[in-house]
Amino acid sequence: MTRSKGVGLLAQGVASCSTQATVYGQCVASRYQDVHKDMCAKEFEAFKQCVQKVVKKKW
Repeated sequence: MTRSKGVGLLAQGVASCSTQATVYGQCVASRYQDVHKDMCAKEFEAFKQCVQKVVKKKW
């Protein structure tokens, strides 16, 4: 897979998962002054699972 194809697949996955991306972004933004590891883990995992389902690839 070429680099541009990989980026295109990722962009497609992100675009298809806008609801999950918004929820994750809102979680991070609401606590941006107190950022710590795994603070929005549940929201990120939902976003990640959605993107993986769309692009049919796990990482």
